[in-house]
Amino acid sequence: SGEVGLSAIPYRDDIVRLLLFKEPKFEESASHQSVTEKPDALPEATHQSSVTRAFVMSFFSKLPAVGDLSNTVLVELVQYVIKRVLDLACLQPAKGKAFISGSDEYARITRSWQALCLLSRFVTEDIAQQVADKAFSALSNNLHGEIRYFMEVFLIQSTRIHPDVFGTRLIEDIQKPSLTLQQVSSLLIIGGNLTIGRYSCDFFRSSKDVRMKGFLVGALPWLSSTQGFSRAIAQLLCHSLIPQVVDVSVELDRDEGNQLKDESVLRSVYTFLEENSDMSRLRKKQEDFFQTYDVDSVTTLGGLLSIPVGDGEEANPEHKIDAIKECLAETYDEAHVEDAPVWKQMEDLLINADCNQALGEEENEGIEDEAQLVNFQRKI
Repeated sequence: SGEVGLSAIPYRDDIVRLLLFKEPKFEESASHQSVTEKPDALPEATHQSSVTRAFVMSFFSKLPAVGDLSNTVLVELVQYVIKRVLDLACLQPAKGKAFISGSDEYARITRSWQALCLLSRFVTEDIAQQVADKAFSALSNNLHGEIRYFMEVFLIQSTRIHPDVFGTRLIEDIQKPSLTLQQVSSLLIIGGNLTIGRYSCDFFRSSKDVRMKGFLVGALPWLSSTQGFSRAIAQLLCHSLIPQVVDVSVELDRDEGNQLKDESVLRSVYTFLEENSDMSRLRKKQEDFFQTYDVDSVTTLGGLLSIPVGDGEEANPEHKIDAIKECLAETYDEAHVEDAPVWKQMEDLLINADCNQALGEEENEGIEDEAQLVNFQRKI
């Protein structure tokens, strides 16, 4: 297997271009167009705009592990491609603007981060620091959620492989006070997956690991973020991390001299997050939030090419920030349902009753809604 990939080295610049290549879209009314059948060698879900790059990605996916790969191929081909693609992925949009969805720049950056997800297993100690510095810096760019999803997957996977290099940079960044709201959201998502999510065992060697406290120190200030979903993720993280740093079962110390000690402050924050009804309601809706990222799948050829494609013919994964936004809206509505005017509450009940009838729900459910409506009328 040591010879695998040697013949591709002279064509490495062409390989970079092909990794990001997008087939032109045919107009239905256009003449002289031919659409070939999808080759059997590619995953079934491969989109017609990704056939060319899928062959190149397939080539990289079949390369042996780093330990079995020729060092020449690793350095001169694979890591050369990683560095070139990373440079293209980190292209900054104009200040205050994001790339237009469906544009050439948007497609190139999306496909660059997808390629990096696939190539993450070839990031070795030799280039880890260089890659970490560029990738984490790129989080400050104003980018669409679909692109940030692949950035986050790449950084989660890279931190699992190199926790000392990428983990150190993660904690340094989360403790900076000048982060953009997009940047802190991504950092909290990456950190959440590595601290309380399914990949925590790959990042922390024990609950006494100093990195756990370092990340908690960075997350705590964002409990007061002006942005709802940054605040919601920080609440979820702090509620799970504080018990791993201090013993929250100890009763709060009411002595004035002890109330300002670090542990007492953390216990007080935890008690509020645990017992406040709004905090509890939101947390229950998102208790599995950090279990939904399947990084191992998204860093494979089949996993990448099976992601649904949007209107711009680019991968359109559900970014988890959108899920948090929906939960925040639901939590707000639930918390303020009693604050609505009487006529609004009456209208909602009537609409629900009509919807249930139209959907043909079970008779006993309809009776329950009618009884609810009658009770409400009596209150009026």
